[in-house]
Amino acid sequence: MTEDNNSKKSIVIDLSQAPIIFDYINNGVTITDKISTILYTNSAFTRITGYSQEEAKGDNPGMLHSGRHDKKFYENMWAQIINQGFWEGEIWNRRKSGEIYPEYLTISKVPQENENEFLYIAIFSDITFLKEDIDKKLHLAFFDPLTKLPNRNLYLDRVRQSTENTKRTTGKLVAVFYMDLDKFKSVNDTYGHYVGDELLNFVGMRLSSIVRKGDTIARIGGDEFTVILTNIHDKQSASHFAERIIEAIERPFIIEGHKIEISISIGISFYPDDTDNIDVLLANADEAMYKAKKTGAKIITHDEMKE
Repeated sequence: MTEDNNSKKSIVIDLSQAPIIFDYINNGVTITDKISTILYTNSAFTRITGYSQEEAKGDNPGMLHSGRHDKKFYENMWAQIINQGFWEGEIWNRRKSGEIYPEYLTISKVPQENENEFLYIAIFSDITFLKEDIDKKLHLAFFDPLTKLPNRNLYLDRVRQSTENTKRTTGKLVAVFYMDLDKFKSVNDTYGHYVGDELLNFVGMRLSSIVRKGDTIARIGGDEFTVILTNIHDKQSASHFAERIIEAIERPFIIEGHKIEISISIGISFYPDDTDNIDVLLANADEAMYKAKKTGAKIITHDEMKE
């Protein structure tokens, strides 16, 4: 039969011996009395929070509160500590410098010989590096590392979001542009891949400078870019925007002292006028782009494919 936390035997903690033990621990350690007055902190506490043992002693752990958690969060935390004898989880705290950081924290209630006396021991670790690693991996999952634009995964998600939103409006369209740089391979062959990468980066910046807030520009691979225009009233406005793209991309790029001139081919498909199927919508834009590239027309809509 297991013993619950409230029936655990008391452990007498000799705070005079605490530095010998806890200074070997790489995690921060805080010991408080039953009214949460800090009695002891170890050297890792100082390294993580910036507060010296002298500054912390006699204060309250509330000195570390970040302001990110509401009153209910702390009420639930202390209810669990009192009723179950411990709490553990992620929490955001604030260093002495004012920097807010994430930590993984466990707080345990430790009974003493006198049944009315107990201490709280908090052990915590700074998990900033874990959060940064997660953020980096999430960014790589949804953004192109070269141009920092949304990648194919995020692009497809934005297409779905945009079409779903359009279903709830009347008379609005979503325009999907599929775009490919013309003769980009010759740039790589002539000037090298570094210049080619810089060119892709500059193309991304020029495209980003002309899209509206709420629209999406993405790089989905190689020299292929896409744009999602939302909440447009007519197809003519999409064609005008495509002309602005042509104008922006056909201005010369100066990279590493080289004057580079390129052009771009654009295929456009509209939701829901052309189709209400997302896969077909994307395929239509792709097909229109390849016809524009093949014929030298620069811009072709799916409607024009049918003519």
